[in-house]
Amino acid sequence: MSLPELSTDPCPYHPSLVVPLAAEAPGVAGSHDRSALGLAGIALLVLAACALWGWPLLSFLTCAFIPGLLHGALAPSVRPFAQALHDGMLLALRNSLMVALAAGLLALPLGSWLAWLQVRSQTAWRGWIEPGVWLLLVMPGYFLASGWILLAAPVGPLARWPWLLGLAQHLMGPLGIVLTLTLKALPFTFLATQSSLRSVSAAPDEAARVLGLSRRQRIAIAVALLLPGLAAGFAAAFAESMSDFAVAATLGAGSGFVLATYAIEQAVNAMPLNFPAAAAASWLLLTLIVPALALQAWLTRRVAGRRSLGPRFRPVAPFRLGRRAAALHTLAAGMLATLALGVPLLAAGSLARGGSASASLPQMLDAVLPAFRYSLELAILAASVTVMLAWPVAAAVAKTGRAGRILDFALLSVMALPGIVLAAAYVLAYNQPYTPLYGGSSLLAMAYVALALPAATKVLQGPVAQLHHGFSEAARVHGLSRLQTLRHVELPLLARPLFSAWLLSVLHVAFEMPASELLYPAGHPPLAVALLDSVSGVQLHQQARLQLLGMALLLAFALLARAVFGRISSGSHLVVSTAAPQ
Repeated sequence: MSLPELSTDPCPYHPSLVVPLAAEAPGVAGSHDRSALGLAGIALLVLAACALWGWPLLSFLTCAFIPGLLHGALAPSVRPFAQALHDGMLLALRNSLMVALAAGLLALPLGSWLAWLQVRSQTAWRGWIEPGVWLLLVMPGYFLASGWILLAAPVGPLARWPWLLGLAQHLMGPLGIVLTLTLKALPFTFLATQSSLRSVSAAPDEAARVLGLSRRQRIAIAVALLLPGLAAGFAAAFAESMSDFAVAATLGAGSGFVLATYAIEQAVNAMPLNFPAAAAASWLLLTLIVPALALQAWLTRRVAGRRSLGPRFRPVAPFRLGRRAAALHTLAAGMLATLALGVPLLAAGSLARGGSASASLPQMLDAVLPAFRYSLELAILAASVTVMLAWPVAAAVAKTGRAGRILDFALLSVMALPGIVLAAAYVLAYNQPYTPLYGGSSLLAMAYVALALPAATKVLQGPVAQLHHGFSEAARVHGLSRLQTLRHVELPLLARPLFSAWLLSVLHVAFEMPASELLYPAGHPPLAVALLDSVSGVQLHQQARLQLLGMALLLAFALLARAVFGRISSGSHLVVSTAAPQ
């Protein structure tokens, strides 16, 4: 994002904030307006939280303590917890914790490295990094898992090389689960670190060079400035890995390495239905996010007050790598791209070319386009609502204090909650006479917002935390309303992170499976459901073709959205204006 040249005037505020005091003099009425607007915003956020999570989750999770709640029996009992632990949930929870920690610790340096190459280096191929990350984000988790399954199959592409086939079959277990979850969590760490890198000023590094600090000391200072984004990226990767269901239901279930999300889904789909045991297992799963929350809270306290995005902000100039370093980075990036994108895409491509009855492109479009249009409309609506809610929520989380820590804990808890559990909670809560939303598109859109909001908040948390408080102080001194401050000051500075959060939300829910499967209206299947329902039996060749087509359509939409945003941001609408706001 381009910023105007700032003058050397000693005034610490941007010229866009210096308006004639007579135009909008602050007074009692302005203070009352700000207070009323703030109270209205808080009330709206509380109402949204109750509708998206509070009411459905409360009605569902209470079943763990009152098993007969749905039947009118209010006798409390701990039997659901005992049953959940007896059914192997303790082992599943341990497995989930191990793989989530491993995936988060691997995804954080990989995503940060790619973000550093894309933002700070001048490598010739850096422009391909972000599209590759978005392609990985578009790719569903079960699509990645199916790539490893096909690679390790006895009749797969490695059948001619038994020693390679033996190595590949080691992926059919914890190793393959960790690898797949790492690749799926990499976009979250990349986006969080990318936003933080773009928001770090060049002044600290310049001061360190002037003072003659060593390279190691300068790196330590740079890492300290990036700690909010790094912590947010790890927390998002950890929680996303904990709540993943697609990998648990494919690689996990197929190899006997049971994860908590799959065990909860089995309790929900058991005959008879066992909602109390599923609710008890959900409570146990939520307790595992405490380490990530404690780490992020500690890092946030360490960097309190180190805000760099302010009125005198200057971005760090990119540098050119040496020939040997550039070759090593190119080789490593190529290996990662082959592992993340090449293997599953080539596997799907080889599968799509096989088979006997090959459907034509018009026939496949007829099968996919209605579901794609429906999913895209809901995804755009849900993503727009998500960003409007995530911005103030990220600002509230960035504030130090007990309220921010409680809100951050609640967001991480929701991220760790499996989508299948949230969908089951929606079925219970919104299939009542007083809340008859079940079976409509509005309930599915609400579920999409509930699933996308925590991740979008984590993406915005780093940039919002680095937004200098001088802007709001200057706006308040010169009588600007809160809406004017948002429009003329904060929106231009946060335009890129907001767009990243919006596009992330669109792609995150477009292939969402558990909530779509349980909540979609009759006759209007979303894209993920349509891709699975369009084939029957073992027609995997047709399914691979439709999956590739659906991914291609979503990728085309992502590229179009980025092009439109780039054209708009290059104009005057998303650049900090030097004219006084009217």
